Amino acid sequence: MAQSEWNEEMSEGPFLLQEDLTCPVCKELYLEPVLLSCSHSFCKGCLAQSWKVQGQKCPVCRKSCKGEQPISNRALMGACESFQKEKNWRQPYAISNVPLCNLHRLEFQLYCMKDEEPVCVECVTLHQTHELMPLRKGAPYCKEELTFKINILEEKVETFKKMKNKYSNTVDFIKSQALQAEKQIKAEFERLHQVLHAEEIARLKALADEEEDKKICMEENINSLSQEITTLTELIQTVKREMGAEDLTFLQNFKVLKRKAQWLHEDPQNPSDALLNMAKHVGSLGYSIWKSMQAHVTCIPVVMDPNTASPWLSLSPDLASVRDSPERQSLPDNPERFDPCVFVLGAEGFSSGKHRWEVHVGDNPKWILGVCKESVARKRKFTVSTDRGVWTIGLSKGIYNALTARRTVLAVESRPERVRVKLNMEKGEISFWDAGNGGRHLCTFTHEFKERLFPIFGPGLHSTPMEVYPAKVTIHTA
Repeated sequence: MAQSEWNEEMSEGPFLLQEDLTCPVCKELYLEPVLLSCSHSFCKGCLAQSWKVQGQKCPVCRKSCKGEQPISNRALMGACESFQKEKNWRQPYAISNVPLCNLHRLEFQLYCMKDEEPVCVECVTLHQTHELMPLRKGAPYCKEELTFKINILEEKVETFKKMKNKYSNTVDFIKSQALQAEKQIKAEFERLHQVLHAEEIARLKALADEEEDKKICMEENINSLSQEITTLTELIQTVKREMGAEDLTFLQNFKVLKRKAQWLHEDPQNPSDALLNMAKHVGSLGYSIWKSMQAHVTCIPVVMDPNTASPWLSLSPDLASVRDSPERQSLPDNPERFDPCVFVLGAEGFSSGKHRWEVHVGDNPKWILGVCKESVARKRKFTVSTDRGVWTIGLSKGIYNALTARRTVLAVESRPERVRVKLNMEKGEISFWDAGNGGRHLCTFTHEFKERLFPIFGPGLHSTPMEVYPAKVTIHTA
């Protein structure tokens, strides 16, 4: 019996000693231990860190240590060193599996709501103002709190999955956009190649025709000169032959020979304009070809941005025309796209300069046309007005309005089918004109524009397309 009790003391001894030599802050053996006036000891570094965060208080009993200078606890340091040496050759003793309070060596029975940690009954005095509850109630409370956080995280996972799916759909849509653009680019280049090929053939034919004409002209001159050379040669031979006759005979025929020896025709001249007009054929050739290509290309002053178009709108392949779509299109819900409002923006924004474009509205019973600021709402319904950063006119229920905060009715003599929009950023002016009826003025807005402005088109849900007219191209040379 005595032997058994002695073995129990030997097994518990080293464990209890190690607990006594453990810093209550870092839960490790003391390293350079220092002693406070309240008799509690700590590692020098642990105490310094604790004071830096919580102020100069004892980390265990919370006693104020302001102005106090901790002293080195040499005895405790020696004890730690001795324990370390003994530990190196002595087998470790069994340690209890039940967690104990580091301060009072008692089992945990309570849970502190404020500090969010289990405490023993002796720790109650250190948590007098804190809410305490039994461990059996503390665990469900903490699990409930973590369950709430887990639910939030699970919702985030679902949100991320949905966004990932949107990203994947966007990748597929980008591929379809690239294929469509590639097809249109190749078709347009093929058309232009054919135009250039026809231009090349025409220019080569013009060169060949001029070459042939100039060669025929010069060959005719050569034939004429050949005939005259033959005639002159024969004349020379005749005169020489007559000159070889006897003197009396020669003298009797002299007058006749003298008249024969006269050549009354003009001497041949080197003709002007005999060479090819090289300047016409190859002078500034690239510019000449480009200039002639104007008849085969169209300049659209404002093209529409399909990435902003409502899913209920359908754009033409050249992005110059928009109309309603028979059904809602499956398009990426990118931030630039209008939804649910049925609008589409121009592809280019304006921050300076003068700009103008003309739009065919035809017999569409409802439409909106003008400009808007770049930050206009895209993902919610809004009232179209100047207060919202949208400067437009429109037709609705047979009435033409300037879409101000309070609608301004426009006096329109006849239905405009072609509306001209003029924008002057420096003057802060946007005006609308009936381009089909003598250019009659419809409305002008003035505002100090501080944002980029984009053309905005609202064709309504009708089959009549809203189309931007091609601009007239003029070439100015300095």
